[in-house]
Amino acid sequence: MLPFDSRPATPVDRAAPVARGLWCWPALLPGVALVLDAVWPLPSPVPGCGVLWLDLAAVVCIAWAALGPQRARRRQDWDTPVDGRVLAGMALAILHVLRAWGDPAPVQWLRQIAASGVCFYALAARLRRESRAPDAVWPAFALLVLALSAYVLGHATQGGAALAQSIRVVDERWVSRHGLAKALLLGTLLCAGRAAEPGARALWRVTAPVGALACALCALASGSGLGVDSLASLDEPFYFGTSIVAFLFLAGLTRMAWLLSRERAGGGGRWRAAALSFPVVAGLLLFGGTSGGEGLRTIVGLAGAVVIAARVAPAAAAASPRMRRAA
Repeated sequence: MLPFDSRPATPVDRAAPVARGLWCWPALLPGVALVLDAVWPLPSPVPGCGVLWLDLAAVVCIAWAALGPQRARRRQDWDTPVDGRVLAGMALAILHVLRAWGDPAPVQWLRQIAASGVCFYALAARLRRESRAPDAVWPAFALLVLALSAYVLGHATQGGAALAQSIRVVDERWVSRHGLAKALLLGTLLCAGRAAEPGARALWRVTAPVGALACALCALASGSGLGVDSLASLDEPFYFGTSIVAFLFLAGLTRMAWLLSRERAGGGGRWRAAALSFPVVAGLLLFGGTSGGEGLRTIVGLAGAVVIAARVAPAAAAASPRMRRAA
């Protein structure tokens, strides 16, 4: 992941634990798992009941955060400002499963929410004391945008029908509707913000246009899945309740990301992109329904984790190496 990161500008960053080093490789796992679930899913004896790559990534992330000499502290690092909204969302997802008993889709959505939620908490807890936490997570966005774009562009060379079929396959595996286009849109926004920062490497400036092209091809081949018809779903109690909780969750993350764009001027591009991406997700939910599937949920979990970790990281950056080892 080194090609995606610029060198630190100050000696303080060089003295801090290197977030780009080998120790932080679990931060990339949710992005890798998302791509594998799209293009090479694990075999399942019964459709919808097999193990996801995202499940395995969640197990590794929680072990990485909870174990080892630099593990997250049990009473100090695991809480977040959005805990109440996360718990409310999980409760609604469980009630939806019980209400629609026998329908496999709500069960799969609950599994995706649980796995992405575990990754969210593990990364937020493990990285919140690192001054360069964003450098550990942001390459995951570039990785998944480039991998998914390669998948789209490869099928596009075989014609529009082949591309549309490949998009339907991903939707089936992610339990989504037009999920590939939505995931590419969100990932491209985040990569574009990183590319806009001073000193960004050329690979970042290439990633955003490639992702935008792949997103446009997806929209042309199978549509965007957006429309005002989905507003009628707000009459359904579970959909309405889930939407309200999701909007509150995204609003909290938007505010934190915007504050980071003002506090961390050197990396303002990525935080402005994050502050824009969360309202974009709210718009996708409003006009596209809860159809983002595993792609949207995983990217939101990653972005939320790095925003929460970075909100705490500046105070830790001023700590001495001795204080870091003691913590």
